[in-house]
Amino acid sequence: MYTNSAIRPLIDITKRARETKTILFYERDKVQEICEEIKVLKQATEEINDTESTSEEVHTSPGKLCVYNAMKEKELNAIQLYHFQRIRKTKEAACKETRLPQNEFNRLTNWEQTFYNKYEQLIDNYNSNCPKSLYLNDELHVPKEPHVVVRVMENLERVMTKNGIVEFLKGSQAVVREADSTIAKLINSGYLKKINK
Repeated sequence: MYTNSAIRPLIDITKRARETKTILFYERDKVQEICEEIKVLKQATEEINDTESTSEEVHTSPGKLCVYNAMKEKELNAIQLYHFQRIRKTKEAACKETRLPQNEFNRLTNWEQTFYNKYEQLIDNYNSNCPKSLYLNDELHVPKEPHVVVRVMENLERVMTKNGIVEFLKGSQAVVREADSTIAKLINSGYLKKINK
């Protein structure tokens, strides 16, 4: 008791869970052991506070109380980190197009299974209300370079872009932001042509 012996395995499991793609079994024994330690530490701090308030003389050092509180806080943080990681994994699984396999679903606690089902239903309801052209499960890719060099194929007078108004003259070159929707439309329609450099 009062050592890292209880929280170290839980932190290691949390780190391992972050790196894996699957959901691991719930570590009920380790969580229960830490909760019991927290309860013992809480009782010890209450006893110290009670004895200090009833006695005239202060026999206990404030350092002991500070150490108990620090240990209790460290153990609470370990449990919160573990549960936060499990919630994050459950949310990621619920957002995928395919349902969680039954063997992984069985690794969740009853509360987590309820959360998974409700969160998955929430995502499905949201997706059903979105237009079909907006496909939310596609991964977006950032352009390798935010600016590209383009050659102007036809005269374009004033074009409003996110960076302001630009005038394109036929045969000239310009550096533009490829992420700008107006520029992307002009490239797709053939008014501008990307130049590879």
